[in-house]
Amino acid sequence: MKKIHFLLLVAMLGLTACNSWLDVDPKTSIPTDKLFRSESGFKDALTGVYIKLGSPTLYGADLSYGYIDELGGLYTGYPEHETSIVFDQSIVYDFDNQFKAKKNAIYAGLYNVIANVNNIIAYTETKRDVLVTPRYYETIRGEALALRAFLHFDLLRLFGPIYKEEPNAKAIPYRTTYDRVPTPVLTAQAVVDAVLKDLHEAENQLKKGDPLDFFTDPYDEDYKGKNGFLVNREFRMNLFAVKAMLARVYCYKGDAESKALALQYAREVIDANQHFKLIEAQSAANYNSIRYSEQIFGISVYQLDKILTANNMDAENKRSDMHYSTSESNFNEFFETAGAGVTDWRKLPEMFELTGGSDVRAFCRKYNQKPLKAAYGYAGADAIPIIRLPEMYYIVAECEPDAQKSADALNAVRFARGISFADEVRTEHYDEPETTPGISKPQTKRINEIMKEYRKEFFAEGKLFFFLKAHAYETWLGCGVKSMTKKQYQLPLPDDETIHGNNN
Repeated sequence: MKKIHFLLLVAMLGLTACNSWLDVDPKTSIPTDKLFRSESGFKDALTGVYIKLGSPTLYGADLSYGYIDELGGLYTGYPEHETSIVFDQSIVYDFDNQFKAKKNAIYAGLYNVIANVNNIIAYTETKRDVLVTPRYYETIRGEALALRAFLHFDLLRLFGPIYKEEPNAKAIPYRTTYDRVPTPVLTAQAVVDAVLKDLHEAENQLKKGDPLDFFTDPYDEDYKGKNGFLVNREFRMNLFAVKAMLARVYCYKGDAESKALALQYAREVIDANQHFKLIEAQSAANYNSIRYSEQIFGISVYQLDKILTANNMDAENKRSDMHYSTSESNFNEFFETAGAGVTDWRKLPEMFELTGGSDVRAFCRKYNQKPLKAAYGYAGADAIPIIRLPEMYYIVAECEPDAQKSADALNAVRFARGISFADEVRTEHYDEPETTPGISKPQTKRINEIMKEYRKEFFAEGKLFFFLKAHAYETWLGCGVKSMTKKQYQLPLPDDETIHGNNN
């Protein structure tokens, strides 16, 4: 793996962003006409894309457990910002100064990967005759199209407006070519339409090519003898990941027709229980912190333990000042430890460690590599989940018009996590605004209950901020400002986009 990692980075040299998302140095990069002369070139290029997704600027840190969850208010302690004064949570929304470089790096990094994906998509047509192995053309093209949609959708959710309030407001460019030609900034609705177009084409390709029987444990006897490029589909943008993305995007779009489609796709994924299903019991002996068997799509990150250490998520270090951490009071409220959460195993010591004297903090042990690597068989070491099964239940809960069916979906995850049947979410006043202290009052009980589950289930997975923004929460526990506005919710496009004509 180490050798492959090095060679692929060499193959992709010159594709780092410089004033834009594309900067090609022909002296140091392998010319694309040579790279795509063989099937191995296509495989290397696509594998290189997945490797890039695991960089600390993207899903290896900032878009999973790092900066994105700072925006969601999950942490009260930040090692890189600790000073002698109390940390001001509002600073995480300072996109023009304190976090300008980080924001710009995320933007450039995502478009850099998109540039590589666009190159693959183009060559699946111009060099289609090279892809002679059964399933390769459909799988490679389908994955690449789905990745392009996935990456643009995250860019939209970060740099676009609050969709339900301003669908026709300008958002981001949608890049479909591998070149330097400026691309106009589209409206949020136009971006959503482009995302859905790519996802549906990806779905059609993967229906023909995705080897779904290859969700295989590499320690299993069935693994031997299979095409190594077509196994471990949970680490690739497989057909079910595309369906999950369609559920995610249609839910985000939010009109009645879209919600019906979101329900359809979410239920298709839930019903595919031969590949993944909810974990219903955990103990200290068998605890799997990332719930690997629920992973629909994730990334395998080379030397993840070193990245975690460098990015304040080293679970073996006991010092609270070396971690993203959460105050004891916030932790107790997040997990409802005085009520329904008393039996919730998501707060077990295998997941969180509380440390400190008078200033008790909780830090997340979700990515602790030691027990994952020590587990029998393959338990998800070096993995960062991007899409997990519980999200599909939450999409059903959000989009289902029938209140009881919605609550049933929400309770299915809660019961699996050990919450008592006596503490089920009930449907009284389900779609009426709540007035719970500390929660944005315009939200309904339904939305608030889903939000609380996102906060517990996806702690350190980068999902909460997107949910809060989609529903335009004015404030929440851990929010750094009294009332969130467009200024805090919509990250501004980098200045370079204006300077170089891409923001027009």
